[in-house]
Amino acid sequence: MNASRSYVFLVLGLCGLVILLTLTLNLLLAANDLRFDKNNLASAWQHKTHGVTFAPPINYNRPFKILRLNDRMGDINTVIFGSSTAMSLRQDAFPPLMKVYNFAQSGESLMLVIGDAEYIAEHWGKSVKFLIIPLDWSLGFPYEPGTPPAANLSDAALIKSSSAVSGSAIASRIKDAVTLPQIKNLLRILGEVLRSKHKLAVFEQIFFEPSSRDYLCPDGTVARDFGTLSRGLCAGFRYDGSATFSNERPVQPSRQQLLVEEAANESSQYSKALESTKGEPNPIILNRLAALAHRFARDGGRVVFFLPPLIPTLEQNLLKTHYAGPYLAHTKEVLDKWAKREGLVILDAGASEKFGCKATEFIDPHHALPDCYKKVFAEFWKAYMSPQSVKPGLYRAAG
Repeated sequence: MNASRSYVFLVLGLCGLVILLTLTLNLLLAANDLRFDKNNLASAWQHKTHGVTFAPPINYNRPFKILRLNDRMGDINTVIFGSSTAMSLRQDAFPPLMKVYNFAQSGESLMLVIGDAEYIAEHWGKSVKFLIIPLDWSLGFPYEPGTPPAANLSDAALIKSSSAVSGSAIASRIKDAVTLPQIKNLLRILGEVLRSKHKLAVFEQIFFEPSSRDYLCPDGTVARDFGTLSRGLCAGFRYDGSATFSNERPVQPSRQQLLVEEAANESSQYSKALESTKGEPNPIILNRLAALAHRFARDGGRVVFFLPPLIPTLEQNLLKTHYAGPYLAHTKEVLDKWAKREGLVILDAGASEKFGCKATEFIDPHHALPDCYKKVFAEFWKAYMSPQSVKPGLYRAAG
């Protein structure tokens, strides 16, 4: 009996020790992120090298993107907005006359995009000539209730907001220290340390220094990691603001049909976004977007809207369903009428297969990779920049 009790206490003690060690090491990583101003360090490094980087946490990149936008404002004339679904848009998807910065941010809804775009139009309307804005119905953004808030993209406002959230950031890091993703990341880091010939030096670099050393991506671009997640994988943002998505795997052709069936199911996020809103865009959002476009046009600028590409055949499958099809059709009808009435153009890339996109050019049903976006916009710019241009309303692939 005593032996059994001793064994239980030993197991509990070992478990407690592992938890304590895990918490301690993850808090060291969190303290490292908070000890340095990694947004400024990463931004300054990218400004100097034109390399690939990001500032942690990767799922909150707004401060880093604001710093980069302000640095790039002197040599760009086109700004891309949106959430991670627009992050694959690179400079090579645009004509040479359009100098691009991709300002898309993780989780950035259309409601928040409007405030950002209005700020840029007001403060940089003389130099920025194109605003590229996604109307991402698959994430429910055009249907969100409420009124778009104003935004301030100045460095001064960023410094003020960063100091205001420092306390909550500490509490959040402590809470995250024992989550599964952080534990997996810690195990990967410890494995990297153990495999190294210079274990102490590698441990010190990861836990106490602000970043990794410079290294080269497969395409030869220099990279530096200021976070520990996906370290060494060239996973971050390029100089033009686009994301590499190099830590994600493309959809394999053998999985496409299953993925499409799941995404077109009645319980999927795409079907729910349509069913819960009846596919009716928020008129306040549309009114603000129209006002932005008309005001921007008076300064010689153009706003181009687009419906992000979905994995091939997904939209076709959704339109055939009784639970989502009528609402998706209604969304497009409303947007088409709105665009025609306001004299605006919306690139409808939802049926990506009509632009030649393949399943392997996606990482999931709604995140297209650069090769797909390049195909989508290559055809669009050819028509958009022609003497006849494109007519207001939804623009779909010629094929």
